[in-house]
Amino acid sequence: MAAITVYQKKTCGTCKKALQYLDDQGVQYSACDILSTPPTRKILEQHIDEDNVAAFLNSRSAIYREKGMKNNLPDKQTAINLMLEDPNLIKRPLIIKGKNVLFGFKQADVDAAIG
Repeated sequence: MAAITVYQKKTCGTCKKALQYLDDQGVQYSACDILSTPPTRKILEQHIDEDNVAAFLNSRSAIYREKGMKNNLPDKQTAINLMLEDPNLIKRPLIIKGKNVLFGFKQADVDAAIG
């Protein structure tokens, strides 16, 4: 079985829900604090869809609101630069298993990705 990495934030309710779900399913994973160990630029560049940048942004983050991203979305490269400066902007949790990468938690998507 391929290793699973979950980038999460301890105070994030969605992250807690995802980790609890993985625990309940008996799935082994490695949890990384997204603030102290954010995903690499390479991961973000490979998996963020430039035609749908909004799907990868945490709309609850301060930087999202400060920069008015709801009405003025950045392009992919600008979004990635901002994400690397402030990982709170990355939609969480970020779950990686091999080539499967999920931003956010939807049970059906997790089931399909982790098999």
